[in-house]
Amino acid sequence: MNVSEELLNRYFENKCTPEERLLVNRYLKEIEEFPEHLVIKEDWDKITDAPLPAEKSTAMFKRIKAETFAKKPKIKWLQISAAAALIAVIITIGIIIFSQSKPDNMIRNATNTVKEPVSFNWKSVVNYTEKTQLITLPDQSVIKIYPGGELRYAVPFVNANREVFLKGKSFFQVAKDKEHPFIVYANGVSTTALGTSFTITAIKQGKFVDVVLHTGKVRVKSIDSTSNQSFSKILLPGNELIYNVAKHEAKVIMPKKEMLAELKFTQVPLATVFEQLEQHYNISITYSVKDIEKISFTGDIDTKQPVHHILKEITSLNQLKQTRTAKGYFIEK
Repeated sequence: MNVSEELLNRYFENKCTPEERLLVNRYLKEIEEFPEHLVIKEDWDKITDAPLPAEKSTAMFKRIKAETFAKKPKIKWLQISAAAALIAVIITIGIIIFSQSKPDNMIRNATNTVKEPVSFNWKSVVNYTEKTQLITLPDQSVIKIYPGGELRYAVPFVNANREVFLKGKSFFQVAKDKEHPFIVYANGVSTTALGTSFTITAIKQGKFVDVVLHTGKVRVKSIDSTSNQSFSKILLPGNELIYNVAKHEAKVIMPKKEMLAELKFTQVPLATVFEQLEQHYNISITYSVKDIEKISFTGDIDTKQPVHHILKEITSLNQLKQTRTAKGYFIEK
């Protein structure tokens, strides 16, 4: 229970209301920290809700006030105020010193941190001759520019990429650098490589852009990636991408496999023979596994024959039958 000093003043001056007097009486009875400093314990037991005599009230008031309020944090506030004033003085002095020395330091630091703008020049190489022209880029990539071809690039390369712009036909032998992709822009198409060789043909006002990969791996995509007709293709060695500039269409041509004149088998499971025929003739051959799983084949197959003749010979020898399907053939007993 807390009682204000103002209420205690009115209590001991007999100026409080009956309700306030009752409150203070209860407060005085509940005090445990210093009752022995105010009155004898027997006096506290005699306290009632009735008014105290004036003489006793005055004496108790002086003693309570001396014990209760004299040690309130007045001295502490003075100490805190003095400490705050001292801190304020120290801060003020620090600000003055800092403000006097700051500009020079700021200028010095700014001079150290501001980088000089990177200057670069655009270099253009045009092959006006009737022979191929070799150039070496700053990254040691070697470019073979065909007659009529033009190559533009920045010296040094700007940002993290090695970017060049091509018109005509050129062969690229790109120096390996995984952290700096090599990008060729040609007639709406970009070809990105890390370290590889490829040839790009992009004739000015031509209908097609042709990219042939010789080694490594490249990504070819349309420069305008927001278009509904955009594309992105990965090329592997031997792949060729042809891009129709007018129609915004790209197709990848795979290298043709060498056609073997003859396929030879010795005690080979029949399923393996069918797989070889599928790859060679580019058709689908399905079969009943349980009908052929125990059959093997030995013989030479002349690939100049039509595939249905070959299958007819194999099925007749093994008491099987073939059925023509939409995509190829189905083999069963």
